[in-house]
Amino acid sequence: MSIKSQSALEYMMTYGWAILVIVIVAGVLYSLGIFSPASSLSSTVTGFSNLGSVTGECTANGVLRISLGDSTGYLINITSVTAKSSTGQISTFKPNSTVDPNPIIQPTSSYIFSVPNVCPAAGSRYSLAVTVNYTEPGQVFSGPYQSTGTVAGTTTSTILQPFVASFAAPYNISASASNDNSYMSYTLPASTGLANVNNFTFTITGWVKMPKENGPGDTGQWMADGLFSFGLYGRYAAFIFTPPSPQEVIHTCYNDIHSNSFSVNVFNNSWYFFAASINSTYGLFQLGSTQSVVGDSGNSRSSNGYIVVGASFYCSDFGLIGDLTDLQLYNSSLSAPELMSIYNEGITGGPLISNGLVAFWPLNGTLKDYSGHGFNLVDDGAFFTSNYK
Repeated sequence: MSIKSQSALEYMMTYGWAILVIVIVAGVLYSLGIFSPASSLSSTVTGFSNLGSVTGECTANGVLRISLGDSTGYLINITSVTAKSSTGQISTFKPNSTVDPNPIIQPTSSYIFSVPNVCPAAGSRYSLAVTVNYTEPGQVFSGPYQSTGTVAGTTTSTILQPFVASFAAPYNISASASNDNSYMSYTLPASTGLANVNNFTFTITGWVKMPKENGPGDTGQWMADGLFSFGLYGRYAAFIFTPPSPQEVIHTCYNDIHSNSFSVNVFNNSWYFFAASINSTYGLFQLGSTQSVVGDSGNSRSSNGYIVVGASFYCSDFGLIGDLTDLQLYNSSLSAPELMSIYNEGITGGPLISNGLVAFWPLNGTLKDYSGHGFNLVDDGAFFTSNYK
């Protein structure tokens, strides 16, 4: 054996075991997914031809939030989005008449879709095979077409509703509501204590996102987005926001109950917790984590039991332009700590069951009342959308 051959053999004998150990360790790490895109904290998206710049992430409540674009140069209409996990779990979302009823994407635009019940727990790695079915309405060859891809990463700690209620009221609302085409309603029974009563006690809480002020500019009117109201006429009560310095107001057409101004401008397309707890002595308001207590000098509210979600139809008020979710109604006046407790539950939180709960409307794709009382809302032009942030 030559000297060079002997040196090479000695080198392999000396370092061969170390190299073998490194190869084995690398193989184990690869099998555990350490080197896969799914192990990254930010999601990785591959595939999806014709759908532009696709982004997506898994949230802690099992929802895949995926933003689909349009690079075809034509309008595209998404007909379904299906996600399949590496463990074989499959979930499909299909737009319908009330949930994302018109998911048409303009060229170079995008739309966010929610596919529920497909993502693992927060901090877990995932890899989802996603199939998007769509058509090109108005084109000679309209389809259907299909685009596939993969979304992989680590589930975030974020918790968002799959869907929220969306309202697009016109600029002005008349007392008869004839100009409004975007609200929800229900007639409560007398047993709730909120029907055929005067100067009643109640609490309303929820989360709202408003992109802009919905006021009439320099016309002398000052009313803005109506979130919730009792009745159509008489000494009713409506819960609204007023610009430009945000105030929460229980508007009764006579003597209103105004909170102090809050430092944040709520008309900025962000989610805010809101609450109004009203009794014969005071009004307790909350916006985000900030609370405001004012005396109730008016004490002139009344209700015939007819409630409206997303609009206020009297005294030249305005309907809501924006989104609502996690709406809770009580026939009691909740305390400051109780309101803070609901706020701390977050945008997908539940109600305080034992404190006079009348109705709980998550508005997460359904009109159902989850309080157990069956006060399911009736829709009149509002809809549910996943296209929100």
